[in-house]
Amino acid sequence: MYDAIIIGAGPGGLVCATNLVKSGYKVKVFERNFFYGGTSHIFNRQGYYFPMGPLGFSSPTEVQQLLLELGITAKIEFTKHSYQLVSPSFDMIYSQPLQILEAELKKLYKEEKKGIETFFTLLKKIVKAEEHVHEWYLFYNIDKMRKSESDESNINYKEDFRVLNEYSQISAQIILDKYISNEHLKRFLGSLGTDRPKMSMRLLAVMWNLMAEKGIWRPAGGIHGIMDRLHEKLIQYGREEMLSTPIKEILIDNGQAIGVKTQNNLIIKAHWIVCNADYKTTFLKLINSYNIPADFLEKVKSMKYFGSEFCVYLGIDPSRINLSKIRAQHIFYRKVIKPTDEINLEDFDNREIEICFWSEDDPSLAPLGKISMLIRVSFPYEFFCKWKTDEGKRGEGYREYKKQLALKLVSTAENIVPGLKSSIEVMETASPLTYEEFGQRFQGSIAGWSWAFDQKLDFGKKLLIETPIHNLLMVGLYASTELFLGGFPTAMYTGYWASEIIRQNMEDSKS
Repeated sequence: MYDAIIIGAGPGGLVCATNLVKSGYKVKVFERNFFYGGTSHIFNRQGYYFPMGPLGFSSPTEVQQLLLELGITAKIEFTKHSYQLVSPSFDMIYSQPLQILEAELKKLYKEEKKGIETFFTLLKKIVKAEEHVHEWYLFYNIDKMRKSESDESNINYKEDFRVLNEYSQISAQIILDKYISNEHLKRFLGSLGTDRPKMSMRLLAVMWNLMAEKGIWRPAGGIHGIMDRLHEKLIQYGREEMLSTPIKEILIDNGQAIGVKTQNNLIIKAHWIVCNADYKTTFLKLINSYNIPADFLEKVKSMKYFGSEFCVYLGIDPSRINLSKIRAQHIFYRKVIKPTDEINLEDFDNREIEICFWSEDDPSLAPLGKISMLIRVSFPYEFFCKWKTDEGKRGEGYREYKKQLALKLVSTAENIVPGLKSSIEVMETASPLTYEEFGQRFQGSIAGWSWAFDQKLDFGKKLLIETPIHNLLMVGLYASTELFLGGFPTAMYTGYWASEIIRQNMEDSKS
């Protein structure tokens, strides 16, 4: 009998397992893939290494502190990433402090000066209220939630609490329509790019704070390097995970999780089950519906996730390309913005694409003198469903279509990176079906719950670690309705809190 079974060796699962094993608990980790790390894994094609998921993250200090808590003492160096937006209206490095960004925009849009000042004043007000939010905000702290402490009663944060709640209820589109006239500027301020604003004003402020103030960082050795350190520490503490071992079912008895059944019908019992899969995968695929409260199940079914994407991985010879237009590691590019909401998904000239020179700050990720890069664009899962057959298999024409789509994407990227097509030595592609299979995310979702303002997440709480099923905890990207520290750190944070919940309960049961 195990103290805890962890389903999934992603960031949340590995953090949870490491903290529990460090404390002397008996833990078993199951991972359906042949590798650990979830989407933080990297893969190799002819000497070029590519990332399966995140390229960087915010809140590096919090990540380092959490690693220290787990016994990983080696200091990690972080490099701040730069972001450039190239659109029909401007070419700008926008990963810079809000004060500098505001000044640059006022020079570009003199007629919008007053509106820009008003918008940035509000943005900074919300950002200030978000300071250290995970340390005091009721919904981001398990201890506070359990003690039912009200943030409103804390005089130090009463105004911050009011500001955050107020602007969670207001669409960024409404604010921008009130103060900004220029459509291109409105899109930039409202989406950090070229799309129409969809977020709440509070979430928009969080995103600008992460991009402009906190920054997006890459750890030395990559995000996969952090996964390596967690894995090594787990082994050092005396536990190993079982790779290539899918879980078929989470076993429930009288409303309580009691164990798991593997794909090979092996039943293993534990006092606690911790699932690193997303909510929809867990409650719609791994648990029999009669074990789940009906109202909760309906919420899980109806709530939407952030969508998926199509990604092209390229190993290139930089001597064949023209980099004169490139001023950052990450470039978001849109050639045209057509005056219509009807978008042809394959018309990449009229869509925002991301170009990343991934090996720039780590040459070991590519052969000597070469570059590993990627180009990606949002893409709906439904578009690829017709090629899905049995798990791990695809219908006829799937690979050919992916290649055709990849070359179209490369053609659009050539507008800003001339010579790109002729420089390609290796090309790999990933579709939403790929992210679903290897990332183990429902319909290939890549960034948690939906960010759209009109998609209300009505769970009554922000942290979704504890579930209606006793002794079943969730960790990872989907165990929080808001990525308050950024994606990767939030996933780690939920893993730590899940382990603390188990520790507290196990200690209480002994006393």
